[in-house]
Amino acid sequence: MKVIIGILIVAGSVVGGYLMAHGKLGILWQPAEYVTICGAAFGAFVISNPAGVIKKTMMSFLVLMKGSPYNKAMYMELLALMYELFSKARKEGVMALESHIDDPSSSDIFSKYPKVSADHHAMEFLTDYLRLIVGGNMNAFELENLMDIELET
Repeated sequence: MKVIIGILIVAGSVVGGYLMAHGKLGILWQPAEYVTICGAAFGAFVISNPAGVIKKTMMSFLVLMKGSPYNKAMYMELLALMYELFSKARKEGVMALESHIDDPSSSDIFSKYPKVSADHHAMEFLTDYLRLIVGGNMNAFELENLMDIELET
């Protein structure tokens, strides 16, 4: 969605600026020039990059056009899961979370939140750091630093 909005902003800026200078829009529509410019840009991209980079770029472009799988419902479900886990830890102690984070697929708490449970990256991240909290051998600053490093990679 951001890609489409970005393209519309660029096109609107070019056309708007051209019209502000009292240009004729018909002059801008030159399909042969677009083919030449886009073909030259793509050719330069192919020449300057190894095959692996080109393949990853094309795959990333497809993912970019598809959009993000994360939406408001996913975030709300994640927040509700975390609230329930932290409430349980506050009421019963952090050791009460151990059975839930060791086997989240059979946990009654995690099973209430299917969108989060289906995302293996989110589940792995959440359970790994909850395991460190339950272990209790790391202070909050070290844990925060470790999480920041993992999120950056």
